Amino acid sequence: MRAPIERRPPYGLAIWCAVTLLLALLVYATPARLTRSTDLMPLLPLITLFIWSTIRPYFIPPIVIFIVGLLQDLLTGGPMGIWAFAYLLSLTIMRVRKEDATTRDMGPLWFRFVATIAIAVVFAWIAGSLANSSPAPIQPMAIEAAASILMFPLIALISVRKRSSRGAFG
Repeated sequence: MRAPIERRPPYGLAIWCAVTLLLALLVYATPARLTRSTDLMPLLPLITLFIWSTIRPYFIPPIVIFIVGLLQDLLTGGPMGIWAFAYLLSLTIMRVRKEDATTRDMGPLWFRFVATIAIAVVFAWIAGSLANSSPAPIQPMAIEAAASILMFPLIALISVRKRSSRGAFG
């Protein structure tokens, strides 16, 4: 008989968390590096951070959020620290409480994600504008935010469905 998921060692999930974060970073950064243009991908690193901080909040301490943001800045060639601070600020403000994480209702979680992405994108736009001493283009960031907002329910439902099929969600 298998031990309940709460009593199992979290090593496998921790490795899976690290792998999904690295994959999200690579999938997000690859188009920008290959085409040398602005990438209009959904903010997959933020989506992944948000979902993991909902499923297993202790896997995503502030230092992990900051490192993921720094890696994103490094991989995309942007000014260092902008996405790191944007992710840290937005996820700190909108962090999902434990009682919210166990709900099966996607609506409140989606609204919390929309607020998270809005805070991150506005902060990144302001910081990017200050770093370049001129206003950053708004359209690419708005497209990334809209794509992220539209893609979040699909990714969240897949991760919730996978966890509920194992009896670990809710």
